[in-house]
Amino acid sequence: MRSKLVLAALFLAAAVQVFSQTAPAAIESGLRLVVGAGVSSYNANYNYNPNYSENYQMEGGTIWVDTYLNRGPALFHGLGLELEGRDISIGRPSTAPSNLREDTAGGGAIYGWRHFRNFTPYGKFLVEQASIDFHTSVPTYNHDTRDLFAGGAGVDYRIGHNIWVRGGYEYEYWQRLFQNHQVSTHTGILVRPRGVTVGASYSFNHFHLY
Repeated sequence: MRSKLVLAALFLAAAVQVFSQTAPAAIESGLRLVVGAGVSSYNANYNYNPNYSENYQMEGGTIWVDTYLNRGPALFHGLGLELEGRDISIGRPSTAPSNLREDTAGGGAIYGWRHFRNFTPYGKFLVEQASIDFHTSVPTYNHDTRDLFAGGAGVDYRIGHNIWVRGGYEYEYWQRLFQNHQVSTHTGILVRPRGVTVGASYSFNHFHLY
C-alpha cells in the first residue's frame, strides 16, 4: 500500500512538470497546513441484489487536512499529503435500505497546481477504509468494511488572506462486498460511490505569486 502511494505521488508530479516552465515562482515558508470541512452529495451506488446496482443519491459531511512540506524545487511545493474523512447518511431515499450509511477515512497524495493567483486546481489519489451499513436477507449481516481507492479533482479558490473555498469531485473504487477477498474471483457486489463536495478551508500559512 505504501508503494502505491509513492507511485501515485510521482505520477502526479510528472503530470504537471510540463507546466513548470510557465508557472510563476511561489514564495513560501515552512510547512503549510490546511484544515477544511464541507458538504458532500454522493451516489451511494449500492444494492445487495447482485443482478443490478441501485443509485442512491445521499448527502453528508466531509473533513480534510492537507500538508505541504514546501521544500526542494518549486515544482514539488504543490505536492502534499491529504487526510480525509466522509460520512454519507443524510437524505436516504425511501427505496434505499433504512440504515444505509457509508463512512470512509484515509489518506494519500494531493497535488495543487499553483499557477494562478487565487485559483489552485488540484488532483489527488487516496487509499481509504470504508464502512457500510445495509440490510440483507441474513438478519445478522448488516455491516461490513472494505478497502478502497479514490481519485479526485477540483479547485481551491482564495476568498481571503487564509480562507479558501473548495469544490471537488471524487470517485471511489471499493473492494467487492459479499466476497471472500482471500480468493481471486469476480463474485460479490460492485460498489462505486462518487460525488461532489463543496466546502471551505483555512490555511495556517499562505503563499503568494510574483
